[in-house]
Amino acid sequence: MSVSTVSRALRGLDKVNPETRAKVEAAAERLHFSFSKTASSLASGKSMRVAVLMPNEISSWFNAHTFEGIYEVLSREGYDVVPYVMWGDADLERFFHTLPGTQNIDAVFIVSFVLDVAKQRVLSSLTIPVVGINTPSTDGFDASVRIDDIAAMRGVVRLLRSFGHESVAYVEQPMQPSPFVCSDSVRMEGFLRAVDDQKYDDGHVLVIPSVEQATMGNEAAAVSDIAAQLIGSDTQPTGICVENDRCAVLLLKELRRLGWRIPEEVSLVGFDGEPLSDVADLTTVRQDPLSGGRLAANKAMALMRGETLDEPHTVMPTSLLMRATTARLGR
Repeated sequence: MSVSTVSRALRGLDKVNPETRAKVEAAAERLHFSFSKTASSLASGKSMRVAVLMPNEISSWFNAHTFEGIYEVLSREGYDVVPYVMWGDADLERFFHTLPGTQNIDAVFIVSFVLDVAKQRVLSSLTIPVVGINTPSTDGFDASVRIDDIAAMRGVVRLLRSFGHESVAYVEQPMQPSPFVCSDSVRMEGFLRAVDDQKYDDGHVLVIPSVEQATMGNEAAAVSDIAAQLIGSDTQPTGICVENDRCAVLLLKELRRLGWRIPEEVSLVGFDGEPLSDVADLTTVRQDPLSGGRLAANKAMALMRGETLDEPHTVMPTSLLMRATTARLGR
């Protein structure tokens, strides 16, 4: 049979006799035949490959679930989903330097980065779809998916105020964050806006940034240092917001070891809703990065088909889960 007949039969196109199609499919199965992506890309002008740009690591809870959501959608459509992990500014600069000239990808996902104007301009110049995930700005992106960290943190502070907590604290994650990750600064900004909205006095607000021990990978020492700062603070916060669940669970264990009664005397709230919070019965803000990754991938698929999105930029919902680490003060 001719190459074109075989091609039409295996791709399910019309104008192929059913008996001929059955013979072609049987032969393909017997020979373990599959299409060559390289050959297909030469014919179609598509590489059947997408890039996913992530900070620091693939294995973190958010990155792993986001990548899984993207992969789940696009791998079924025949795309190779390639992660690009940025460990520092040099990696990011190198990626953006080569990005405009690449012919090897059909779309790019940018996960959790704060990008300067020059990099936003590079993205705007690309002829392939660019989709942002967990990015604070839509500049340079054809589509994006994110949560509203500021609104979510406002809900946490409002809860603590309603529970009678007159002194509050915000704790950054102990491990030093990457300089280009957005959620670290955005959540703190949300906390600071919220305490201002709730009319907290400056003397009753404490912010504890990442600590030096964490730069050496000693997370236990970092959490111990955070606990010491909370206990030794003049503000004596009774309501504590923590940047993410992992830090919150470690801090919960350390504060209880030091004699703090949670939630009877102190309320503690995490952020993200990862499984660790379920085990610790931690009050937290839950988000769904797996669904976010799927949604971003579907937006990219539509853009690669040349479709116009009804909603290019989506803000996904979060939920504040009330659990055993928060209570009304003095109940």
